[in-house]
Amino acid sequence: MVSAQPSPAPVPAAAVNTPWWEILGALGPLAVLGAAILTFVIGWKTLDQRRRADAAALEQRREADRRSEWWARAQWAIDASLSEDPHRQETGLGVLNLLAQSDLAGEEEAAIISIASDEPLTTLMDAAAILGENDDIDVTPVKEADNEQGHTAEPRS
Repeated sequence: MVSAQPSPAPVPAAAVNTPWWEILGALGPLAVLGAAILTFVIGWKTLDQRRRADAAALEQRREADRRSEWWARAQWAIDASLSEDPHRQETGLGVLNLLAQSDLAGEEEAAIISIASDEPLTTLMDAAAILGENDDIDVTPVKEADNEQGHTAEPRS
């Protein structure tokens, strides 16, 4: 028995003779939908980038505020370490030591704290007192000048 193959479905005559602009016109809603999806994706990414930029700016502001407060504490500690009161001086040096260990202390800040805490501050105060006792020392003022030999300071008469 031989099976009969089904015959292809008849194609309507109107579909064969449809002009191309009508087919393109029928795809118009799909183009509008694609444009809307593309606009949504671009808008979403723009908002996400703005949100990230705002978060980064806020974090930078917070970091600057923390560093500013750190520096205010460091100034207090340096002033306290220069105090004539030994207890306040010890407290100031202790605070300087703690501030030097902070992650907010950069290289320059650490160097400032190192200089302030490593120098025996009482020695500096004693040296200032000794200079005060020797008022008869003549300190000749100097005048700044640039000459051809590269000398920059000459005694003023």
